Amino acid sequence: MMMPIRLASRFNAAAASASPRQRSLPPARAVAIPARLGFADVRNHLATPRLIEMNGSDVFRWHGYTDLWLDGKFVKATPAFNLSMCQRFDVTPLEFDGRSDSILHPYDRKDRRHMEYLVDRGTYADVPIEKIIATFRESCPRVLEADSFRGGDFAREAGTGVA
Repeated sequence: MMMPIRLASRFNAAAASASPRQRSLPPARAVAIPARLGFADVRNHLATPRLIEMNGSDVFRWHGYTDLWLDGKFVKATPAFNLSMCQRFDVTPLEFDGRSDSILHPYDRKDRRHMEYLVDRGTYADVPIEKIIATFRESCPRVLEADSFRGGDFAREAGTGVA
């Protein structure tokens, strides 16, 4: 079963702002920091085997980040793993100083490739859900299946490498 298009309304800025799962954009807007959504295609060299299988490759399209207007310029900040996930993947936790971009590291602590930014899809005031769904239908249709990630445990899979 494919994700119904009617669910697209859940993926707009107003809905995101109401969601407790969102981390950067709503708090920034709540304290009047101009913010926008940014997206890029990335290659995650340390993705779990199950995640790669579900996605169809190690290229993850429309990976999100937040662009914050601070001190006269936009600064990128990516969602980050919590400390325990950083330890499981052996990556250094991201630092954010508010002056320079804080995007996912290209290498882990053992100098293995971690995250590679391939295509910058630009920034948006709202989630470009139609573009995202079109890309997923073409490149990674299993991601849109309702049950594609059911029963998965990313933290466990990351810790053991088991799919």
